[in-house]
Amino acid sequence: MCDMTIAEMRSKGIFEHVSWPGGYPLYYVTKDGGILCPECCNKNLTLLNDPDDPQWYVVDCYANWEDTELTCDHCNNKIESAYGDA
Repeated sequence: MCDMTIAEMRSKGIFEHVSWPGGYPLYYVTKDGGILCPECCNKNLTLLNDPDDPQWYVVDCYANWEDTELTCDHCNNKIESAYGDA
Protein backbone atom coordinates (compact mmCIF):
# COMPACT_ATOMS: atom_id res chain seq x y z
CA MET A 1 0.00 0.00 0.00
CA CYS A 2 2.89 2.35 0.63
CA ASP A 3 4.48 3.99 -2.38
CA MET A 4 7.96 3.33 -0.95
CA THR A 5 9.16 0.36 1.06
CA ILE A 6 9.77 0.79 4.79
CA ALA A 7 13.53 0.59 4.11
CA GLU A 8 13.26 3.41 1.54
CA MET A 9 11.27 5.57 3.94
CA ARG A 10 13.77 4.87 6.70
CA SER A 11 16.71 5.84 4.47
CA LYS A 12 14.99 8.97 3.11
CA GLY A 13 13.88 9.99 6.59
CA ILE A 14 10.20 10.44 5.79
CA PHE A 15 7.20 8.24 6.43
CA GLU A 16 4.29 8.85 4.09
CA HIS A 17 0.92 10.13 5.35
CA VAL A 18 -1.17 8.84 2.44
CA SER A 19 -0.91 6.14 -0.20
CA TRP A 20 -0.24 6.78 -3.83
CA PRO A 21 -2.32 6.34 -5.86
CA GLY A 22 -5.54 6.89 -3.97
CA GLY A 23 -4.55 9.19 -1.13
CA TYR A 24 -5.67 6.71 1.54
CA PRO A 25 -4.56 7.49 5.13
CA LEU A 26 -1.66 5.29 6.26
CA TYR A 27 -0.58 3.88 9.59
CA TYR A 28 2.52 1.94 10.57
CA VAL A 29 2.94 -1.34 12.45
CA THR A 30 5.90 -1.91 14.74
CA LYS A 31 7.79 -5.13 15.37
CA ASP A 32 5.78 -5.72 18.58
CA GLY A 33 2.44 -5.15 16.80
CA GLY A 34 1.98 -1.55 17.90
CA ILE A 35 0.39 1.14 15.74
CA LEU A 36 2.09 4.44 14.93
CA CYS A 37 0.75 7.42 13.02
CA PRO A 38 2.93 9.01 10.32
CA GLU A 39 3.45 12.12 12.49
CA CYS A 40 5.00 10.11 15.32
CA CYS A 41 7.16 8.17 12.86
CA ASN A 42 8.46 11.39 11.32
CA LYS A 43 9.05 13.06 14.70
CA ASN A 44 10.97 10.06 16.07
CA LEU A 45 13.09 8.93 13.11
CA THR A 46 16.13 8.04 15.21
CA LEU A 47 14.08 5.63 17.33
CA LEU A 48 12.79 3.80 14.24
CA ASN A 49 16.22 2.52 13.18
CA ASP A 50 16.88 0.06 16.01
CA PRO A 51 15.58 -3.46 15.23
CA ASP A 52 16.24 -4.38 18.86
CA ASP A 53 13.57 -1.88 20.02
CA PRO A 54 10.35 -3.59 18.91
CA GLN A 55 8.05 -0.83 20.16
CA TRP A 56 9.52 1.64 17.64
CA TYR A 57 10.92 -0.53 14.82
CA VAL A 58 8.42 -0.18 11.94
CA VAL A 59 7.94 -3.34 9.89
CA ASP A 60 4.91 -2.55 7.72
CA CYS A 61 2.32 0.03 6.71
CA TYR A 62 -1.34 -0.22 5.81
CA ALA A 63 -4.18 2.00 4.70
CA ASN A 64 -6.84 2.66 7.30
CA TRP A 65 -9.90 1.81 5.27
CA GLU A 66 -12.76 1.86 7.80
CA ASP A 67 -11.54 1.81 11.43
CA THR A 68 -12.82 5.05 12.94
CA GLU A 69 -11.36 4.11 16.34
CA LEU A 70 -7.78 3.35 15.23
CA THR A 71 -5.33 5.34 17.36
CA CYS A 72 -1.60 5.80 17.53
CA ASP A 73 -0.02 3.93 20.44
CA HIS A 74 2.43 6.79 21.04
CA CYS A 75 0.36 10.00 20.86
CA ASN A 76 -3.13 8.46 21.19
CA ASN A 77 -4.43 10.57 18.28
CA LYS A 78 -6.97 8.98 15.99
CA ILE A 79 -5.70 7.90 12.60
CA GLU A 80 -7.98 9.11 9.82
CA SER A 81 -10.18 6.53 8.13
CA ALA A 82 -10.75 6.48 4.36
CA TYR A 83 -14.34 5.16 4.42
CA GLY A 84 -15.32 4.62 8.07
CA ASP A 85 -17.46 7.71 8.36
CA ALA A 86 -19.27 7.13 5.07
